[in-house]
Amino acid sequence: MMNEIHRPILVFGATGRQGGSVVKALLKTHWPVRAFVQDLSEPASVALQEAGAELVQGTLEDANVIASAMKDVHGVFSVMPASLSAEDEVRYGTCIADLAAKNHVDHFIYSSGASAGDKLTGVPRFDAKPRIEAHIRELPLTATIVRPMIFMEMLVRPGFGLDEGRLVSLIHRDHSIHLTAVQDIGKIVAAMFADKARFAGMTLKIASDRVTGHELEAAFSEAAGRPITYARFPDEVLAANADLAHMASSLEDGPLAERVDLDLMREINPELVSLRSWLKGEGFEKLEEALLWRPA
Repeated sequence: MMNEIHRPILVFGATGRQGGSVVKALLKTHWPVRAFVQDLSEPASVALQEAGAELVQGTLEDANVIASAMKDVHGVFSVMPASLSAEDEVRYGTCIADLAAKNHVDHFIYSSGASAGDKLTGVPRFDAKPRIEAHIRELPLTATIVRPMIFMEMLVRPGFGLDEGRLVSLIHRDHSIHLTAVQDIGKIVAAMFADKARFAGMTLKIASDRVTGHELEAAFSEAAGRPITYARFPDEVLAANADLAHMASSLEDGPLAERVDLDLMREINPELVSLRSWLKGEGFEKLEEALLWRPA
């Protein structure tokens, strides 16, 4: 397959984390990339073009531009911006899938969310992704759905205590959490585009590592070069933040508590990154920023 001359992959969110990771991984495997971007002059867009991607300018409102961008592509990678309302996320996510079906795209990969699960909660922002998933499954479209587990980047956000030697997150110290390095998402998606027959029709949770609260404390202390103590968010913080509360609950007995087969992940992506290696590599700069953060 990889020796054939490839038709392009159209990548949405190409200047964002997931889409950018997919573009990078596809270009590394010499697959032509058509990157959908809002602003051609944005530094991230310029960098994509310099890396070898073909740019298409448009917004998610531009159905005609999107349809035109899908012409003669092999595949489409669809991911929705986190900034969208639930209503817009469903509208744009289903529209892109509809256009892919209408344009007979060979392989459609949608990045959903691991906390989505298969059951609707009745809360629009939690139900947007499963609603898009359900819509995709009804279409005459060869599709793969990936559900990345919680991003490692979430642990190194400035202002959450690392500057004071504290790491606060969603699990109890003796519980475990699956984490995903964004760079792995691109490599896994690229491998899926390279093997449509294997991944067609599949919905797959993806992750890079699984660690306990104790292991988080040890990994961050080692990477920071000083003691970092781990604690779960206090109950009152969770009670005041519906998104955090939903994720914490899901990590205990919901979709985020389900095991990801990390051996399968390594088979799909032999370069899978552990949390420890991510903190020393791709995540080190972000860790440094969080350690040095000072309140305004």
